[in-house]
Amino acid sequence: MKVIITESQFNDLFFKRRFDQINSLVEEKMVYYPPCDYTYYPNYDFHDYYGDVRNAVIHNIITENMGLDWEEGNMSKIEDLSDTMDEWMYEIFYDKVRGYFDGVKEKGCEE
Repeated sequence: MKVIITESQFNDLFFKRRFDQINSLVEEKMVYYPPCDYTYYPNYDFHDYYGDVRNAVIHNIITENMGLDWEEGNMSKIEDLSDTMDEWMYEIFYDKVRGYFDGVKEKGCEE
């Protein structure tokens, strides 16, 4: 019997197997990047914050979990993985990051 795994199934498995790790990284990076530091563009502050959290998680998964170095031979694989993680993370973590960001901002930031 042959089992065929499509690319989309592989990506789903990749993320499902690493969900707990990715979730922990998202929570760690939300704290690492203080929302109160994002005040320079009021209409884009959350956008920049989410991008920093997302990119830090993706970078961590690529370098530490996958063991890939940022060198020319790996760039195609890194770009594909980054794009896929970006789409996948948005659906699952956007609201979580938004809630944390808004909650911290509502409590007030020290000047």
